[in-house]
Amino acid sequence: MFRLTTLAALPFLLLACGDKDDEACEDAALQCSGEVLQECVDGAWEESEDCAAADMICHDMGDDSHCMMDGEMEM
Repeated sequence: MFRLTTLAALPFLLLACGDKDDEACEDAALQCSGEVLQECVDGAWEESEDCAAADMICHDMGDDSHCMMDGEMEM
């Protein structure tokens, strides 16, 4: 009986453990997901730019998030 109850609750537990990427968002909002810059389009997060592909990092600053160079600049 315990196993049946545990199995029945499993889908609800998995839904409660969603990550940042699954949250609803406001259009034009920005965020970083790892090294990928994401933009909110129609209430869902979409990849905007792969910062790592351009040898950059994603700098998470809320709506000012952006890709930027990693490391010190040479002078």
